[in-house]
Amino acid sequence: MVAGGVGLAPFAELARALRARSVSTTLFYGARSASELFHLDLFRSLGVTLVVTTEDGTAGERGRIVTPLERAFAERPAGVAVMTYACGPEGMLAATAQTARRFARPCEVSVERIMGCGLGGCYSCVVLMRGSRGGFHHVRSCLAGPVLPADQILWDG
Repeated sequence: MVAGGVGLAPFAELARALRARSVSTTLFYGARSASELFHLDLFRSLGVTLVVTTEDGTAGERGRIVTPLERAFAERPAGVAVMTYACGPEGMLAATAQTARRFARPCEVSVERIMGCGLGGCYSCVVLMRGSRGGFHHVRSCLAGPVLPADQILWDG
């Protein structure tokens, strides 16, 4: 799990579900400073291994969360099953997706879009996705998401 700032919110329930299945879980959690880190004790109580970064170095490693994520991917043999879920700022999601792709690891991201109607009619929540024959197509995240396969999103589109 990779969380940035308030992108931590959906991971408590995922951590509980993974614990119930005895799945080893690591949370890579980044924030601007220590004062913006929340619920670390909750995740520890769920048996989650925490890797923390802050941009100002007031907690954990100084820098961005993808740095320790890259190290973790590099340390795991290619055949070891690893699934990455990410939620947070768009730039962090794009960097996480790029890192996962470079290490051939599956990754799903929870995109944050304004959802004017929540029914797909207003098209305010579209995400540009890779097409099956090259090209691209638009996906309404209120209908198809908000969790989408990271390697299919056109991050620079």
